Amino acid sequence: MSDVESRTEMPQIAERPIDRVYEMIRNRILDGTFKPGDKMVEATLAEMADTSRTPVRDALRRLSAEGLVVTGPNRRSRVAEFDMEELAAVYEVRVRLESYAAELASQRIDACGLDRLREINGRIEALGPEVSNYSLAKFLELNAEFHMAIVEIAGSHQLETAVSSAITVPIVLLKHYVWGDTVRLELSHQQHREIIRALESGNRKWAAACMESHIQTSRPTAAL
Repeated sequence: MSDVESRTEMPQIAERPIDRVYEMIRNRILDGTFKPGDKMVEATLAEMADTSRTPVRDALRRLSAEGLVVTGPNRRSRVAEFDMEELAAVYEVRVRLESYAAELASQRIDACGLDRLREINGRIEALGPEVSNYSLAKFLELNAEFHMAIVEIAGSHQLETAVSSAITVPIVLLKHYVWGDTVRLELSHQQHREIIRALESGNRKWAAACMESHIQTSRPTAAL
């Protein structure tokens, strides 16, 4: 028997039930399977996840803290609903926090960070200019990855936590409330490239202005 064959394999750590249930529910909210206002019945979710109600209850608490689920009396939960005024407020939060994040990132970014942003934007551009249900869903996912990468480069954990929540909410709202709103993918590509150039230059004000302009032009028209 060879050394490779005789080598003892390390046992894999099983995913915790709460993490598995959390990911299942969260993904189904984000992909539209669970829609705003839908009831989150613990027994039904436990059956779907093949688990007990306890992990479901814990997962719903986590999702409630993220703002994706609302829990009322008697632990009755439902998918969160948002009106356009709240959506507008979320975009204002994003403008202010992410512009500041871009300022900080412009002073910290290195070649690896720039390569990371270019790679993400390359995947976005590969989706092409045509908007379909698939390309829009994928764009929203990659766009959030691009924005969070900049926040991570900024180097503030508190800022990262705040922006993460603000980015997640518009994804849900865009899918369920303004799906018919025009999404200008090519404009987004151009603005991402401009943001990268501003970060590379180290110009704090340019980086902040580029980020503000990008978020403002991506704001759904109903929330202007």
